[in-house]
Order: sequence, then C-alpha cells, then structure tokens
Amino acid sequence: MKNKLIFILSLFSLLLISCEKEPIPANIETLVYGKIYDSTNDIPIVNEKIKIGEYKTIGVPSGISYIFQGFVDSTTTDINGEYSLPFNTTGNGNLYQIQLDFNEQVHIPNLTESIQEENIGTQKEQNFEALRLYPIDLRIITSDEINQEIHIHKQHPSRQIDPIPALNQNSVRRIWVDKNVENEINFQILTTSPYLNHSITIPLNNTSELYEYQVEISSTDFQ
Repeated sequence: MKNKLIFILSLFSLLLISCEKEPIPANIETLVYGKIYDSTNDIPIVNEKIKIGEYKTIGVPSGISYIFQGFVDSTTTDINGEYSLPFNTTGNGNLYQIQLDFNEQVHIPNLTESIQEENIGTQKEQNFEALRLYPIDLRIITSDEINQEIHIHKQHPSRQIDPIPALNQNSVRRIWVDKNVENEINFQILTTSPYLNHSITIPLNNTSELYEYQVEISSTDFQ
C-alpha cells in the first residue's frame, strides 16, 4: 500500500512538472501596437496607459498558476488614441500580456489581452474598444432618517458607488455615466433579509459637461 502511494505521488509530481513551460529566451524584441477608440462617441481615448506584464506559468493540482514577474515596459496613447510599444523578453517568463489600468472615466470591457507565444518576436496589432464616460454629481436627499447604510450601484457600466452612511440626509456622489442612454441607479439596504431596493433613472442628457442631478428618497421607497 505504501509503495502504491509513493508511486501515485511520484506520477502526480511528474504530471505537474510536465505542465510547466520553459521560459521564453531573453532579448527577443516584440512590437505591439494599436488603437483605443470610442466608436460610440467617435473619439480616441488619449493618454491611456498600456503596460506589458510578464508571467511564469506552473502546474498546480487545481490547474495552472500564473506567477507575476513584473512589468517589462509601458507607454501611453497619443492624441489619436494610438500606441506603439516595443519590448524585450527577459528570460524569466513564458507568458506576456497587454494590460490597461482601470479608469473610472473610461469603460474598456477587456483590460488584458494575452500575447500568444507565436507572436513573440513579431509585430502584433491589438485594438481596444472603449466608451468615454461623463460626470454627474448625484445629490441624494433623504426625507426622513434612515438608520441603515445605503449602498449604491450604477447599472451601465456596472459600478459600485461609495455608500451613504446611516442617518446622512444630504450626500453627493460623483458618478461617471454613458451620456447617450438613460442611467439606472439602484439603492440598497443590506441589513435586512431580503435586501430592500429602490431604483431611479437619470434621464438622457447627452452633455459632456459636469452637472448635478438631485434625487429625494425616503424609507418608504425601499421594497
């Protein structure tokens, strides 16, 4: 029984080792380039940071683990939303990714794109679709004292907004929205079971300028 267990463990270890990929050799130059563009508003996304992340993949019992090795280079988009980013492999990793930072003023559905190994040493075009968001100062007036914290969720694109503390009757939260559509905001009290909800819709405004939108809510609005 003991020998059988040792055999199984040895076989399992060999399987994990076989899943590990060798690092890509050092000093191979690759060029990634492309554009970040908002086709809804027909504008480029300017000064958006693009980074190249390096990873080492190893086999683990649950599958594959990605160990971050560091960022090897970065750049930003120009006035046309375009970028060009050459980088060299370091010899430490076997996977490279194009990564964008989260930006609450720009919605980009896919913030990372892997560079396939066959593209290392070549030129790869990678474009990103984006949506420029515009600011609204949402003023929330509560007409009575609500003894629970109120959580706020914006629907499109989905974002959690800083909650309103209990008993606070006048709060302002800056939110970033798509100016081309109506925007639904959900207020939620989580201390009850089931949770209590109240939703409002900010009408279509189609402006890129900051403005204030005021909403009044009371404890009886929550259902």
